[in-house]
This record gives sequence, C-alpha cells and structure tokens, in this order.
Amino acid sequence: MTHLACADEPEHPLNAEQLARFAQMRALWPGVRTSIGNSAGTLLDGAHRGDLGRPGIALYGGNPFASRPNPMEAVATLTAPILQIRDIAEPATVGYGATYVATPPARIAVVGIGYADGYPRNLGNVGTAAVRGRRVPVVGRVSMDLLTVDVGAVPQDEVHVGDAVELIGPTVGVDEVAAAAGTISYEILTGMGRRLVREYVEAD
Repeated sequence: MTHLACADEPEHPLNAEQLARFAQMRALWPGVRTSIGNSAGTLLDGAHRGDLGRPGIALYGGNPFASRPNPMEAVATLTAPILQIRDIAEPATVGYGATYVATPPARIAVVGIGYADGYPRNLGNVGTAAVRGRRVPVVGRVSMDLLTVDVGAVPQDEVHVGDAVELIGPTVGVDEVAAAAGTISYEILTGMGRRLVREYVEAD
C-alpha cells in the first residue's frame, strides 16, 4: 500500500516518481495485490489506482482535485434550525464584539449551531448559508452554540422559525465553506461535533 502525496495535483512530478518507487518495491512480491489511489488517484487512471482504490473525500462530495472542477455531487449536508427571527427597525449590532451592524430592512435569523458543533468560528461575517436554496450571509461572530444569518433577501413568507438552514450541502458546497474558513474540506467534515445528529440516507 502507498498513499499518493500529490494526487490532487495530477501533473505534479512526484506522482510519477512515487509510482516508480512503489513499482520497484512491488516487484519484490509479485502477484500481491496493491492499493494506491485515494479519491484523486482513483479518478485519474488505473496506474494511480492499483487493485483496490481508497476513495475518501469524494464519498462525501468534496473535490479531490486542487485545480479541477469538482466531479462529485454533494452528499454530506449540514443543516440547523432557525430559532428566532428579528426584524431590524433601526441600525443594531449583532453578536459578540459588535463586529457587524445590521441596517434596515435587515432580518436576522438566529440559527441553532455554533463552533462547539464544528462550524468554524472564523466564518463569522464571511461565511454563506442557504435558506430554501437562497444564499444568505453569515453575519456577526459565530458563537459557541449559535450563529446569525441575514435573511432579508428571502421573501418573508418563505422563512420561518423552525426552518432548516443549510450550512453545507448542494447550495453551499463543503469546499466553498472550507475555502472561506481558510482550510480544507477534510477538516470541516472531520470537525463536526458529537452534538450533531447524524442521519444516513440510503441512495436510490
């Protein structure tokens, strides 16, 4: 078994070098099955795959390549409920540190998820969420148990307390979330906390 160090960059010269070194070692045990490819390697070609591929991030819909379009569909979805909605009648600060000022006609929704659940704190004022497929900005700081989004652009009759807010999913991809947080999708997915309820849906 080997694990490709640069498979997310298919043209990287280390890929060929690593395969060559692995082939030298493999010659010592002729007939033994091999496992080479991670998600990116599995999608490249047979030489980068071996007899048994080991897809990882691709299973969750993440992009296995650093500079290619994502060939995968969204699989992992993270949602949280709206707990409160506040109509802003006059300018008001939102969240710890008053880092965001909401100005009318803003509508601020308080969402039941925070950094204790694995949603990165540094996505405050830079993250994006979605309500009924409409993208909305994360505003103010992400706190331990809550975050806030501005739903002013969503028609009032389409957003209610109890509605699910998409933090990761088909509208806001995990790679987009990771880029905004300055990290990689692997860290976002593995950082999801124990308090989150997991639901596993069988594909058709």
